[in-house]
Amino acid sequence: MTRTRTLRLAAAALTAAAALSLTACGGSDGSGAKTSGKADTSAADGQGQSADDSGQADTAQAATASKDGKDGAKGTCTAANVKVEAKAVQTPVNHLLLVATNTSKSPCHAYNFPFVRFDADQATAGVVEESRPQGVITLAPGKAAYAGVITSAADGSGGGGRDAKKLGVSFQGSDGNGSVGDQASVDLPGGKVHVDDAARVTYWQKGSPEALKW
Repeated sequence: MTRTRTLRLAAAALTAAAALSLTACGGSDGSGAKTSGKADTSAADGQGQSADDSGQADTAQAATASKDGKDGAKGTCTAANVKVEAKAVQTPVNHLLLVATNTSKSPCHAYNFPFVRFDADQATAGVVEESRPQGVITLAPGKAAYAGVITSAADGSGGGGRDAKKLGVSFQGSDGNGSVGDQASVDLPGGKVHVDDAARVTYWQKGSPEALKW
C-alpha cells in the first residue's frame, strides 16, 4: 500500500513538472516571437518613412535653392543698386521724369511702380493704373527704367497745393507687398516743385515716351 501511494505521488509530480515545462516553452516562443515581429515591422516602417520624407525634403530644398539662385541672379532693383534722378520736362505740363539707372554689375527687376513721397507726406502718390506695362522691366547694368510723375492737376482742380522741397523714392519687391530696401532721396529740379493731392506716378517703363504718355 505504501509503495502504491509512493508511485502515485511520483506520477503526479512528473505530470505537474511536464505541464509547467510545456507552458513556459509555449509562452516564450509564441508571445515573444509575435511581439518581436511587431517591433521589427514597426521599426522598419518608421525607418522607411523617415528615409522617404528625408528624400522628399532634400528634393524640395534643392528645387527651392535652384529657383532662388536663378531668380537671385537678376535680383530686385533697390536704392542700393540703382541711382534715381528726377528730371524736369517741357511737356506734358506739371510732370517730372524719374530715371532709375542700374549702377550694379548684374541685371535687376524694376517691379510695378515706384513709391513716391513728397516732403514728409504720410501717404505716397497714387498710381496711373492705365500705365501698367505688359511685363516686368529688367535693367541691364548701366541701363535705365523710367516713370512719369504727375505733380499736380493741370487745371488747378487738385486740393492741398504746396511747394515740395524733398522727394523720396522706394522700389517694390516681386510680391507687391510693400517697398524693399532703403528710400532714395532724390533732388528736385530747381530745388522744389509744386504738388497737390492729384499727384500720381506711372508704372516703371522701358522708355521715357511711355512714361510721359499720361
